[in-house]
Amino acid sequence: MISRRHLLQMGGLGALGAVLPNRALGAFAQSPAPPKRLIVISHCHGWPYAAWRMRPMGKSEDEPWTLNLSQLTRSEFSKPLAPLYEHRHRLIALDGLSLATAELDSGGNRHDRGWIHAWTGNNADFAARDTRSTSASLDQLVAARIARPDRLPSLELSVDAALEAGRPIAYSPSGMRLPSENTPLRAWERVFGPASSGDAVGQRRRTTLDFAYDEYRNLATELDATGRARLESHFGLVERLGHRLEGLATLACEAPARPAAAFDKYDQRFDAFADIIATAFSCDITRVVSLSLGEMPTAEFGADAISDKVHKGIAHFIYDDAKKHAAMTDYVQYHANQVARLVSTLEAIPDTGGGSIMDNTLIAWGSELGDGWHGYRHYCPVLIGGSWAFNTGRYMYWPHETPAEMRVPSQLLAGGSTRFSGLPHQQLLVSVARAMGLGLNHVGLEHVRGQRGDFIDISGPLEGLAI
Repeated sequence: MISRRHLLQMGGLGALGAVLPNRALGAFAQSPAPPKRLIVISHCHGWPYAAWRMRPMGKSEDEPWTLNLSQLTRSEFSKPLAPLYEHRHRLIALDGLSLATAELDSGGNRHDRGWIHAWTGNNADFAARDTRSTSASLDQLVAARIARPDRLPSLELSVDAALEAGRPIAYSPSGMRLPSENTPLRAWERVFGPASSGDAVGQRRRTTLDFAYDEYRNLATELDATGRARLESHFGLVERLGHRLEGLATLACEAPARPAAAFDKYDQRFDAFADIIATAFSCDITRVVSLSLGEMPTAEFGADAISDKVHKGIAHFIYDDAKKHAAMTDYVQYHANQVARLVSTLEAIPDTGGGSIMDNTLIAWGSELGDGWHGYRHYCPVLIGGSWAFNTGRYMYWPHETPAEMRVPSQLLAGGSTRFSGLPHQQLLVSVARAMGLGLNHVGLEHVRGQRGDFIDISGPLEGLAI
């Protein structure tokens, strides 16, 4: 195992040479340029915006501005962003976006609408038992572009807790929610199981698939054109599955130790997932990961004296109770500490061609809501990495000027709505897609109408983000 802890103890490429045989180290040294990788992270209940935002030196709220994070001290970072201070050169904090299209969508509940729009950029479909999307999610668009045919196209993970599981992130082109692995052990078995099991039946899966394909070819001459097209499509999928099984079963990269069946603490599960992600990237088993962060037990971030439930005990009341607003600030800060550890883990593992795994990784961290009150107004995503495409190390602000009305609590604004929203978050999705090599001009919806009939173009990337 090329573990984060082992590398930190031994240090850099020297550690890599210590754990890899000469043949593998030679292949590593001569390998081509490293692939680009994407991690999408989503947490529950959004951000307490008043605590998250940063306004050093009296910056205006009426015009766009950009702040160089390298010029700030740790104390000048907001509390939820402070854990990322050591990684500020990789960071882009985005202030001035909204989930405007979720507000304009109709039907269903605001959580479901939010998590569909957040990562697909498209409307939710509430016609079936399970909420569906109307197009593929960002991670799946990227996976279709950059995945190796002989490895996992993507890896879907969820750090679940007893009360609420992680929000859905990954959706197929048909709008179906993709299942996620919600324990480190199940994730390990999916990623490393084919190469570690020694199962005789597993070793013969590809042979079985080849036999099935031979049977199809014998049958094809008896089918009409429609039947042949259907079976050809089916066996195209089977063939790709066969390559993938073979590729995973013949991995030369050593798997990490099998994790425990269960962990007492949410934090422990997160770290176990982080180690699996890091090793999967270093072995090039997958290049796209979605990581959904379910609701943490309140005791883990020090709010158990307030309530034993984040959702209905704290998040809904951040504008009614200052203590609950402070608790949600601690909640997001706790997640920021976890994300910072993931970044450090990826930084500790050398990549092919020099540098670290993190140098070739882009993390897009968002949520299904703007805030726990069910608001969509202040959407505060963070990008970490992606320096090959973005000018990193910045805090970027835009005023709310998009002609879409946003629901807000009456405590903040009489009448309960604003006349304008922030920039459509779809422009962030386009920026991430382009950074990962896709030539898209829109992700999900391309344009919408505001409540007053205004035409709103939501295509294109965020201005000023790219190099």
